[in-house]
Amino acid sequence: MTVKQPVNYLDFNNPIHIVWRKGTPNDPFVDRLDITRVVNQRVALLEIPDELYRVRIPNMFEINYEKFIKSTLGKNEFYCDYTNGFIYFHADKEAETVSIVYKGRGVILYPSNRIIHYDGTDSTETLFKIIEDSKTQIQELIGQTANFEEVLENMIVATNLTKEATDIVLNTNDKTLQYIELIKDAYETTVLIYQPYVQTQADIAKKYPNPKVGWTVQVYDSGIRYRFNGKEWIPIDNLGGNIPVATENYDGLMSKKDFVKLKEISVDTDTRTIVFIIPQEILQGVQDPHVVFPHSGKILEVKAYVSKTGTKPTNIEVQKSSDFVNWKSITGSPILIAPNKFKDNGYHTLTETVVSEGDVFRLRAVDYGIDTYNLTVNIKITIN
Repeated sequence: MTVKQPVNYLDFNNPIHIVWRKGTPNDPFVDRLDITRVVNQRVALLEIPDELYRVRIPNMFEINYEKFIKSTLGKNEFYCDYTNGFIYFHADKEAETVSIVYKGRGVILYPSNRIIHYDGTDSTETLFKIIEDSKTQIQELIGQTANFEEVLENMIVATNLTKEATDIVLNTNDKTLQYIELIKDAYETTVLIYQPYVQTQADIAKKYPNPKVGWTVQVYDSGIRYRFNGKEWIPIDNLGGNIPVATENYDGLMSKKDFVKLKEISVDTDTRTIVFIIPQEILQGVQDPHVVFPHSGKILEVKAYVSKTGTKPTNIEVQKSSDFVNWKSITGSPILIAPNKFKDNGYHTLTETVVSEGDVFRLRAVDYGIDTYNLTVNIKITIN
């Protein structure tokens, strides 16, 4: 991996050094996974996060700055400072370990006048001030006394102060090297290497029997992403995990169960059935009532039934009209209920299937068995 040289803002007296990525295809932001503990209701990210991609924490929701300054954080809420890389949590999250996914833009290194030395009292001094004060004291001692021993003694004191400051610098440098190693180690242990998705969690082991550290796979049916840590696959993220399931009060995602239910409801609500019932015996000719259909659509099927079978066949026409004057049968041949049968034989074919809003339907008995009773005809229509 090529190490980027830090950006140095030399126009200022105390330059800040920044290792900054461009976010382009040749210099992209890096996928990060920080697994860390909440201390003092805050977490410091190892890198500055990209504000466009946002920070993602499983089962938690991010709030904006206006809500953060006006109200107290909820138990499952967090606020991210995208300028400095800090995330703030509710007090109940104290000491909990959280998994944080984001895209890293780089790191910011601060100058010596931003490094504070605590000496055990309420007063604080910057590293820069300690060094400059030591230099000033040496110059003042040389100019104010001609006594070599006194000057030497004072110089020793000043030198000790300089040595203390140098030790602080060396200690700071050691800590900086440690942080660099931690950043390197964090990159190597939290890098996300995406692999093609699988249908279920059980399919991960089948499709990837020899995974490498960092391999990340999303499960299609649950939306959960799993990462291999060298020993096992662990869940790290949930597609839409920051969005709850929709309720009667809040917008959100739809569950798989609700989707199937809605699809079934949609099929049922898109169809209507006209039911003709001729009680008792059947009379030849046009039957009452006439039914006006209030929608446009398409006829799917016509079925006829009787509750008491006859010894002779019964032939029924279903007729349609748009003006109550001109009538046309919707089947190529009459609907036939054979002798001693409770339902039609199903041999009729639909010839008129288009239904316009306001079309009228009626029955006409072509011929019938005098001992056939209680005719029912169902006309199933799908609505446009």
